[in-house]
Amino acid sequence: MAREGIRSFLAIELSKTLKQEALSFVETIQDQYSNFRFLPIENWHLTLHFLGQINPDQLKSLQLELPKAVAQIKPFSISLEDLGAFPKKFPRVLWLGVAGDRDGLLALKKCLDQILKKLHFEIETRPYHPHITIARSKGESKQTFLAPKQEFESKNFDKIHSVTLFQSILSPQGSSHSPLGVFLLGSS
Repeated sequence: MAREGIRSFLAIELSKTLKQEALSFVETIQDQYSNFRFLPIENWHLTLHFLGQINPDQLKSLQLELPKAVAQIKPFSISLEDLGAFPKKFPRVLWLGVAGDRDGLLALKKCLDQILKKLHFEIETRPYHPHITIARSKGESKQTFLAPKQEFESKNFDKIHSVTLFQSILSPQGSSHSPLGVFLLGSS
């Protein structure tokens, strides 16, 4: 039986410039990771909180409370660096790390966790590891993650001014994401 509700998550959207720069690097390493399915660039984002299935009342609460909460956070800048994997042994996910103003990013994450807890959402207990998922394993991985021969460090920075609430729609071809709301951070 399918679960009712809207599969959703909160994330930071990346600029086209930052994505294109990262894509240039990703294209050079795809052959090294042929047992992974690389995600389309339009699905690249920085997840802040996976909400799971939410109902219409929860959606309304989020749309009411999130603007006030994130308005308390000043815009900040991020860039991308390094390729990593979860887990390192028999990886299922390849990702690019996040650099830049980590204090600003962590302040936003803490603010979101507080408002989500107030709204009775489950909060992740593992430490937050900001990353951009770029690929998922095609099947069960049989090898330990080996770093690529070349390193990646973005020369561009994105100024983050908003958080987006996305709906995630699953299909046999993968997931697609549709924005349900964009919430602006406070003034700088």
